[in-house]
Amino acid sequence: MSFTRARRLSLAAVGGLAAALLAACTSSGSSNSATTASAHLEKTTVNVGALPVVDSAGLYLARQNGYFQQAGLTVNITPVAKSPDAIPEMQSGKVDVVAGANYVSFFQAAEVKNLPLKLLVDGESCTDDTFEVLAKPTSGITTASGLAHKTIAVNITNNIQTMLTNTALQAAGVNPASVKYVAVPFPLMGKALASGAVDAISVVEPFITENELGVGAQPVLSTCTGPTANFPISGYFSLSTFTQKYPNTARAFVAALERGQALADSNRADVSEILPTYIKGLSANQAAVVNLGQYPTALDTTHLQRVADAMAKANLAPGFKVNSLLFH
Repeated sequence: MSFTRARRLSLAAVGGLAAALLAACTSSGSSNSATTASAHLEKTTVNVGALPVVDSAGLYLARQNGYFQQAGLTVNITPVAKSPDAIPEMQSGKVDVVAGANYVSFFQAAEVKNLPLKLLVDGESCTDDTFEVLAKPTSGITTASGLAHKTIAVNITNNIQTMLTNTALQAAGVNPASVKYVAVPFPLMGKALASGAVDAISVVEPFITENELGVGAQPVLSTCTGPTANFPISGYFSLSTFTQKYPNTARAFVAALERGQALADSNRADVSEILPTYIKGLSANQAAVVNLGQYPTALDTTHLQRVADAMAKANLAPGFKVNSLLFH
């Protein structure tokens, strides 16, 4: 279900009360249940490196509402600027799971660089207003055709942003080769756009809302429509060694996180309330009008295979089947 930005503002106040009531309910008896649950776990602490975007809402809701605690787990969360930055920390053992990990980077790591990865949970699928290209209203860029021969900022080049933008451009009859992509971190894109360093920015939430409200940016192109509608964007990955060594811990983590995902997918008010707690600089008013995608609660092979097929078509990876990467 979706609401207008104005309607979301009126709903935001309800979120605080609902979350408080839920927390009160889940805290009762949590100590005893956590002790019982932890008895069969190989380890009880899971360290997560998380991209501070809306994709990670299910993770933070699961922790806030005691779902991990009830499963016998202590989950520590450390923000990362780019999800691939957490790969070395996974390899060193500092991080067990990466949240908000964009599928293209991590599938490339698995299939091109032979990194033994497992996808634990499907994080988020985009909708037509959660993955967009924005431009200044004074730029004259109002449609996809206006992006030809322009510079577009992306968080990471040759990645899911460029892949989906190229697909959307092709669908609109624009040659993707005419566009220049430059890497700019999400938090700095507004400044780059305002200064004229780039002509447009490819952003996800909450940076769509932040730049619309902050610098007056306007949508030019949705990169989640037509052939890329409801496209899988990001997930929760670990190394295969983690799931092999700690299978019960991994299953407990997945079960608790899927409860958080279900809450995120069904309760707008809870998501609006949790976002400012981990996204630096995001106000409650902004959180109330941020556009949300879908938060899956299970791994769907057919759904996720769309990423692999799109990557092969874009020459970002050889053809591969995602099933071997899924943790069951």
